[in-house]
Amino acid sequence: MGLTDIFRRDRVQPAALEERGQVLHDSGATSISEVLNAAPMSEGVTALEAMGLTGVWAAVNFLSAAMADVPIEVYDGPAKKGGVAKKVTTGPAVLLSGAVNDTTTSVDWREVFFSEVFGNPGRAYSYIERNARGEPVNIFHLEANRVTVRRTEDGSIFYDYAAAGGRKITYPAGDVIDLAFLRKPDMLSSWSPVQTCRGAIRQELNAQKYALTVFGKNGVPPYTLKGAFNSAKAAMVAAADVMKVARRSAEEGKPILPLPAGTDLQRLGDDPTKMQLTEVRRFGVEQAARIYSLPPMFLQDLSKGTFANTEQQDLHLVKHTLRRWVKKFEAELSLKLFGRNARRYVKLNLEGLLRGDFKTRMEGIAKAVQNGLMTPNEGRALEGREPLEGGDDLMIQGATVPIKLLIKQITAAMEKAKT
Repeated sequence: MGLTDIFRRDRVQPAALEERGQVLHDSGATSISEVLNAAPMSEGVTALEAMGLTGVWAAVNFLSAAMADVPIEVYDGPAKKGGVAKKVTTGPAVLLSGAVNDTTTSVDWREVFFSEVFGNPGRAYSYIERNARGEPVNIFHLEANRVTVRRTEDGSIFYDYAAAGGRKITYPAGDVIDLAFLRKPDMLSSWSPVQTCRGAIRQELNAQKYALTVFGKNGVPPYTLKGAFNSAKAAMVAAADVMKVARRSAEEGKPILPLPAGTDLQRLGDDPTKMQLTEVRRFGVEQAARIYSLPPMFLQDLSKGTFANTEQQDLHLVKHTLRRWVKKFEAELSLKLFGRNARRYVKLNLEGLLRGDFKTRMEGIAKAVQNGLMTPNEGRALEGREPLEGGDDLMIQGATVPIKLLIKQITAAMEKAKT
């Protein structure tokens, strides 16, 4: 079927399609991409293909590393409103901030965990091992492609894990940390960013495939060799000779390509410049930024970055991207580690990402201390400094006072000095 056949199809009104019980994408029409021998936009995308794109790789790598780098802490919440939460430094706190088991650090676990959340399948699972008292002692990551989630008739959720050797292990929902990129309404299945946006990713894959085809090995685009050849074999021999010479010229860095007498080498296919290949590849990075709600700057795309908007992109990252994932991770960890009504909860500290430059940071801490919003030791803690004696009291700047009060204070001090 050709392009002409497609565009000559009888145009059927949507109402007529509904009456006949048909849907547009089930009508059997061949897509333009299929006519052009490219992969259909609806074709699935494997994890390896998606991660092979620099935009998707940069997004998954950056976000998973960022979530692994954020400090994680455990607090014992106040029993009454208005109380002060106490930071926990033992038990689960050591588990989350140090090593989640004997062979895996917390940083490595979180990086792998979130690489599955942001990549394919867009969901990650980890099993919580508890002691006889029900306290968490280990966390083990479960490979997402081995996990099956099911709901029983009474509404309970279980996770079936296909372990090595074909053995199946079933875990209750309360012992499995389960974080999805975006859950579906049934609260059982989820959306994968890679598969949901496979059309955009497939478009970029097609552009990458075209670029590889155009430039081929040694940077030589595909050409056709024309000449007065007596037979097909003679043409193939001449083409092989030209390929050898082209490869040698590329390896030796020679700009001139010698050709046999009476032959002509012409480009086969479209000009990459006219096809806007560079613009298409840049658009692929922008598409990845949209999928993951990331400013393009964090995908190493500085084409639209300026000195003025770079700081705003930093704020956008924390406020509108990382904050969402921090809250979801905190809630899931708190629920699965400590239970629904427990006093203890998990908190990820984002303050380090909002620190800014040294001067701005110092000015902000000084203002907070001088206006009674923060104690000096709290300010020192933000900079990773040890607390000092007497630094736990709130202070306030007292230079701005009524003149009459100042005169009375000076007069009283002078009288006291005389006596």
